[in-house]
Amino acid sequence: MKVKDIMTKKVITFKPDDTLHKALETFTNSRISGAPVVKNGKLAGLITELDVIKVIDIYTPKIHFTSMPHFFLVLAGLKSRSKTSELKKKVMAASKLKVEDFMTKEPVTLEPNADIMEAARIIDTYKVNRIPIVEDGKVKGIITRNDIIKAVARLELSSFSKGN
Repeated sequence: MKVKDIMTKKVITFKPDDTLHKALETFTNSRISGAPVVKNGKLAGLITELDVIKVIDIYTPKIHFTSMPHFFLVLAGLKSRSKTSELKKKVMAASKLKVEDFMTKEPVTLEPNADIMEAARIIDTYKVNRIPIVEDGKVKGIITRNDIIKAVARLELSSFSKGN
């Protein structure tokens, strides 16, 4: 089975100059945990929740990420001994960071005709959850660990039902 058969074709993407705040909102509202970053129609990088967690820990070390930005502020207040105004300044400063400042700049990619087992090996080897599918530098889709698991399960169920 090929990657193009199971990849998500309508991919949510970011621009390098999008803010951390936009990334947080998009992750939350779209229920995704990562997305390609595109510049001039070509893949420029990949942003994930892990990237966001790292940047938040750098800029606000006493605060830890949650997938709900409004709840993030409440937790920040509870976890920090800072004054509310001081905390708000730190959070606002971090939220204005640009995606290009903390994205993975050279993510591992695959072409649409790659085999899904190759995608599975890459996910295991690089310990990533998603792989942008790229052709001529342009993002054509994205495949996740969950997509591969579902596809393999369908193959297993299909071959099991044929055998009986």
